[in-house]
Amino acid sequence: MTEKTKILFLCTGNAARSQMAEALARIDYGDLVRPFSAGSRPAGFVHPFARLAIEEIGFRLDDARSKPVDEYQSAALDLVVTVCDSAAADCPTWPRARHIVNWSIEDPSFAQGGDEKRLAAFRATREELRHRIDGLMEALRRPQPRGTDADLLVQGSKIVEGTLKEHGFKSDGVREEKTKGRNVAVLEFARRGRTIELQVRSGVGIALYAAAERQMLHPDYMECLGASALMRYPGLSKDPLDAFRRLRTDIVRFAGPFLTGKGLKEFGRFFDARKGGKDPARSA
Repeated sequence: MTEKTKILFLCTGNAARSQMAEALARIDYGDLVRPFSAGSRPAGFVHPFARLAIEEIGFRLDDARSKPVDEYQSAALDLVVTVCDSAAADCPTWPRARHIVNWSIEDPSFAQGGDEKRLAAFRATREELRHRIDGLMEALRRPQPRGTDADLLVQGSKIVEGTLKEHGFKSDGVREEKTKGRNVAVLEFARRGRTIELQVRSGVGIALYAAAERQMLHPDYMECLGASALMRYPGLSKDPLDAFRRLRTDIVRFAGPFLTGKGLKEFGRFFDARKGGKDPARSA
């Protein structure tokens, strides 16, 4: 795509569901889409649990505000997604939108119980929205990357490099190696004795963490951190760059101890435990 796809997420109050949808689309597919959100009857505030649900995955909603649909009525949009039936009824047509989609998602703001139960409802809504956005992106027409493994790695590395540079990691550029007779494209982001290495083999992306002589694949490290059930990488997608997008969100959410260097002793214990056939979680 030469231009980003413009998507408006719409709910009644623009306090929770549409705010989280906008944030998730930007977090997971910000290189492909320009997401917005609004409310058919704006509440005038962003729900604190919506903010917290996004903060839990490593991002913030500091600039979010509850907005009326009037701000976008004249905008040329590729897609309008109503995330509740009420908003769909309030705004059944969008003359300048190419497509309209309705998702019937319950409002977590009405969840009963204490703060933990209410926050759990927002987490569940966040994950439902994320799943739906993944499916939406699969359905949207977009060109797939072509070329060699090195070409794919160059494109993929651009997705994660901003996050890694924030922590002082620098890349030495793509190189090609032979592993067991196969060509492999390799790129390393390194800082002070620790490295995140990205590889592409036959169109498949691989991520490894290394410190000193210890090295772990991304899924193995996430398992040691107890994050296997929550990790997004690699995921299933027809777009090979989606693996890099999902890797980025995993790195932001879970790899802070490695990026800052504060978790290197723990990383070493994880590696030694796995090498010795022990349960890393119990050995940590």
